[in-house]
This record gives sequence, structure tokens and C-alpha cells, in this order.
Amino acid sequence: MKVVKDWRLWASIIIVTLLGLLSGIFSINAGEYYKSLILPVFAPPAWLFGPVWIILYILMGITFYFILTHADMQQRKIMLSMFIAQFILNFIWSGLFFTLQNNLLSVIDITLLWILLFIQQAFYSKYKPVAMWLMGPYFLWVTFASVLNYAILFLN
Repeated sequence: MKVVKDWRLWASIIIVTLLGLLSGIFSINAGEYYKSLILPVFAPPAWLFGPVWIILYILMGITFYFILTHADMQQRKIMLSMFIAQFILNFIWSGLFFTLQNNLLSVIDITLLWILLFIQQAFYSKYKPVAMWLMGPYFLWVTFASVLNYAILFLN
């Protein structure tokens, strides 16, 4: 159980989760805006997003730990770059969608995020499979969120 005792694991989980939750804080009137939209029939209730994102950020924090402790320095740099880039795109999406209420820009952002995550998953599958599995639920959620975002763009 050496991994559990490694403070870097806990620091990674806490830092990534807190940074992720900041995007929610910067999303002004997120619930009100979401409820004001014409939503597709498959749209989840607003209350579901918070618990899902907490779980996803925890998994992302664990992934971040495995990236930080990856033995090959060149691969670690590539994985860190991709992780940070996807995290930034994820963070920006909330502001575009909820604060600016710009469905078009949020669709562009989430499309770029999905493409980056697809590339990231392929890289992880080759060099850090545990990271691929940990990021799998996030990739699936962003895939679903992309479809939802496109539907909202077309319905509104």
C-alpha cells in the first residue's frame, strides 16, 4: 500500500478537485441558465452534474498522480502537457456556456476538448494504461456532454 501513503497522491486528488470545482464557482447562475434552455429529452437533471464532476475530478487527480510518477521523462512531459491542456479547455467551457451563455463557443471548446481527450486516451493506452482507464469515465462524460451541447445549440 505504498501508493496510498504517498502524499503526492492525496495532493494531486485535492488540487485537481479543488481547481475543477473553481470552474463551477465562476459559472454565474448555472442552474438558472440550464433550466431556461430548451433541452433535449436525454438531458440529465441539473442536480446530477455536481456529483458526477466530483467523481470525475477525483479520478483525474489520481491520473495526475500517475502521470507525475511516470518513469519516462519525455512521456511524462507529453502527458502533463495534454492533461493541462484538457483541464484548461474543460475549465473554459463552463465560462463560455454558463457565464457568457454562448452555446456556439462552448460547442467549439468542447469539440476541441473531445479531440484532445481522444488523442490523450490513445497516448495513455500505449504508455500508461492505468491513466487511460481512470480517464475513461471522463472521456465518456465529455462525449455525452458534447452531444448534449450540440443539441442545446440546435434547439436554442
